[in-house]
Amino acid sequence: MKKTLCAIAMVAALFTVSALAQNTRTKGIPSLVRSQGPEKGHYKAQPSEVPPAVCSPTCLTYTGDTNPASADDNGFANENTLLVADTTGWGAFTVPAGQTWTVDGAFINTIPDGYDGLDPTASSWTIATGVSEGNAGSVYASGTSTSANTQFIPTGRFPFGFTEYSLKVKTIATTGSTVLPSGTYWLNITPQCTDASNGSCDIAQYFWDDTFGLNNYGLIPPANDSFFNSPYFGFDYANLCEVSSTGCQVFSFGIIGTSAW
Repeated sequence: MKKTLCAIAMVAALFTVSALAQNTRTKGIPSLVRSQGPEKGHYKAQPSEVPPAVCSPTCLTYTGDTNPASADDNGFANENTLLVADTTGWGAFTVPAGQTWTVDGAFINTIPDGYDGLDPTASSWTIATGVSEGNAGSVYASGTSTSANTQFIPTGRFPFGFTEYSLKVKTIATTGSTVLPSGTYWLNITPQCTDASNGSCDIAQYFWDDTFGLNNYGLIPPANDSFFNSPYFGFDYANLCEVSSTGCQVFSFGIIGTSAW
């Protein structure tokens, strides 16, 4: 059954209880969701002529930065950890008609809490087609980016007082090169903290930041087409417009590669 409470509020409450019990942290994170008036945020492209440095060598699309100064700033649980398992966001992007994209890499902008790292460092990624309300769609390409091909890079932004990172992976698919014909696709990259010998993994959490288009680069993402899935929280590929308390949001991510006509 879908819940109308933002996922990040639920995991925030869980962590607050955990933190108090273990006395390992002095700050909770319920303030990640801020009170809103009757008007809620919607994606509005505010493009930049220069992509972020993490786009190297080049981004085919970048949905935009999160904006810590905005009242609509938010983030959503996206992780596979000892605390919260198999919880994923799905960000939509479109390869234009007549184009073919060769995808070499991708990244998401994420806030870690409890542990500023990954353990194991290798990160799983998936590009899917046909994702819709209550429907996982079909896996088009997937794989695990090894430790040597995974980067966790500070962005220089500090949403809610936490250090934000770009989690960048090299997309070497289990089926070979990741070549995408025209159409709409959904990306997920899942931060991992499943090492039972690492005490931080007992409390580690990761949140995929939203964006309303600040400094976006390339194509505008499909409107109102992001999804959140978590058996842990009781969501079955719910549209982010339903999950969020701060409007119809877009996940902050980039697709790296080359295009051809």
